[in-house]
Amino acid sequence: MTITHSSTRLIATVAGVAVAAAFIAGAFAMPAKAALSSSQVSAIISLLQSFGADSATIANVQASLTGGTPSGGSGSGTGAACYAWGRALTVGSAGADVTALQQFLNSSVATQVAASGAGSPGMETATFGPATQAAVAKFQTANGISPAAGYFGPVTRAAVAAKCSASGTPGTPVPPGTLKGGEGQLLINSNLGDVETDVDENDSDVKVVGAEVEADDSDVMIERLDVDFTVGANGSANLDDYIESVSVWLDGKKLAEQDVDEGDEDSSDVFSFRFTGLNGIVTEGDKANLYVAVDSVGNVDTGDSDVTIDVDIPTDGIRAVDAAGISDTYVDASPVLDGGFSISTETTGDLDISEGDSNPLGQVVQIDEEDDTDGVLVLAFDAEANNQDLTIDAIPVGLIEVGEDAGMDGPVKRVILKKDGVTLDTVTITATTDLTHQALFDNLDIEIQKGDTAEFKVYVDLNDADVATFATGTTLYATTTGSNSAWDVEDASGNNVTPDGSVSNSGDLLVFHTEGIVVKLVSTSATKTFSSDSAGEADVGEFKIVVDITAVGSDMYIDKDATSDPDRDGSDSAGDGFLFATTTDSTTGTTTTDALSQTSGSTSGDTTNAFKINEGDTERFTLTVTGTAAIDGFIGVQLTGLNWDTDGDTDTTADNFYTSNLSDFKTGLLSVFFQ
Repeated sequence: MTITHSSTRLIATVAGVAVAAAFIAGAFAMPAKAALSSSQVSAIISLLQSFGADSATIANVQASLTGGTPSGGSGSGTGAACYAWGRALTVGSAGADVTALQQFLNSSVATQVAASGAGSPGMETATFGPATQAAVAKFQTANGISPAAGYFGPVTRAAVAAKCSASGTPGTPVPPGTLKGGEGQLLINSNLGDVETDVDENDSDVKVVGAEVEADDSDVMIERLDVDFTVGANGSANLDDYIESVSVWLDGKKLAEQDVDEGDEDSSDVFSFRFTGLNGIVTEGDKANLYVAVDSVGNVDTGDSDVTIDVDIPTDGIRAVDAAGISDTYVDASPVLDGGFSISTETTGDLDISEGDSNPLGQVVQIDEEDDTDGVLVLAFDAEANNQDLTIDAIPVGLIEVGEDAGMDGPVKRVILKKDGVTLDTVTITATTDLTHQALFDNLDIEIQKGDTAEFKVYVDLNDADVATFATGTTLYATTTGSNSAWDVEDASGNNVTPDGSVSNSGDLLVFHTEGIVVKLVSTSATKTFSSDSAGEADVGEFKIVVDITAVGSDMYIDKDATSDPDRDGSDSAGDGFLFATTTDSTTGTTTTDALSQTSGSTSGDTTNAFKINEGDTERFTLTVTGTAAIDGFIGVQLTGLNWDTDGDTDTTADNFYTSNLSDFKTGLLSVFFQ
């Protein structure tokens, strides 16, 4: 990763230089061989001074304007931005300080880590290897440090600090106030699946690869994105035979677009595009969808039809800057951000099914022991018409029940389909012993024009709770992956259309209880409480997860203990209230202590072993975990489950284990070191 620091003063300096340059090129532009007047030079120098430029910068600009030669040291490190190295570095070290060291060394050709590839200028890594060791040795030789063994210890750090100047090259200049927060990072959560693999000729803005990104600990601005295209075999090697342009999108907003001929083609027929100056802002704590899209050509040759085009966002392919001005590159081995698509000459209609914004997350749904429960949302999906206008006459929705063996008619009375809030059809569940059921909504006659998207929602009406047919704890999910033959879709030419894609809520089951708990995430934090600085020590981080818990249908009890659950299955300590684990993308830390506290609400009903939440009340709890580095790397904490009970004896064995919708109940990652 590449990390560069900037400060307000440096940003101002850059802004001043930019304005001065504009004056020189514009208002103060002079004919060839003509000189600026002394008053014009004074105006530019005054402008730089007003921006807080240092004396060296002013002297260089003044020399340039008056025909002199600007000064610029050629020794290693001159003009490089300062970094506060706090430890010795050697082969095997890893972290942001290694990246900063490589940047310093790369500021001079004489001490470059590498001329190209990993470790080269702009492609610095976070790993101290033999190439970095050799570059440090060159610096030591040039500066009379003996032995020149490539060990970055106190003497070498002092020499670097002497060479380094805070007036040197800053990080990415971000206008003050644009981003809120301090130092943060951009999390790449997942490779988005709602992209097209079959693109028709003459299509516009078709998403072909995407990533869910998240701003952690600060607002984050996405500045740059690289994307590579590779045309498969048996077709033309020229990308412009398939697509006309490439664009970048963030949450539905187009950030940039390039014509296909702006890409760079290498000897292996890989076409690379670099988008800069994107200025796509993700607010702290928010998630956003980042996509690469294409416009296809109007006519695809028969021999080029259905040829696969691979698309890839490469390692370090995303650059972003936080509110502190620290610029970093992202995309590593996981998740891999790639995809593939083909351009088809087909002109038949196409129906794309994707997840709706309101598709329900896992949750506890309260049911009554005496009365029915109506209008429970179980599925939301979007249907987009492409190439032609479409008519949908039948939509199948599958229901799957878990935890009750009496049949689907035990919990579910009827299923309702709505489009844009209007009821289209209702299917009554007849007596059945099946735990799966396909509700077929028929004779719909829904017209969707080419390029338009319709939102559909599926609701169920539930029976009252019955220990024999609808026991508490029963789960249910819905899906559009019923039999494709049951879909009835036609395009304007009368062709039958099979939908592409499917949606379900199977990963976040709805759990039905006459009594239970509802848990909502309030906040998370990750703070380094101890930084190691000598051998045998390890960094320590404090991680907090704050949640609100509501008691539904009865008084609830949460055990006062918390414990690590490395398997994330709830089986490690069934009596403990909060179970947590190291986050899925980190295995470098070990938890040493943990604590669970109630931070708001009544405590008068608490027992010795359990927190009590009165029926209908909501109380706030904080899980605090201390994590110690096991090796250099990252550490974070994720909530994996909560044990709850109705009788206050949860210290023995809790009756129920809550796991719904906990995927986001995790802290950010801390970079930690083990000396």
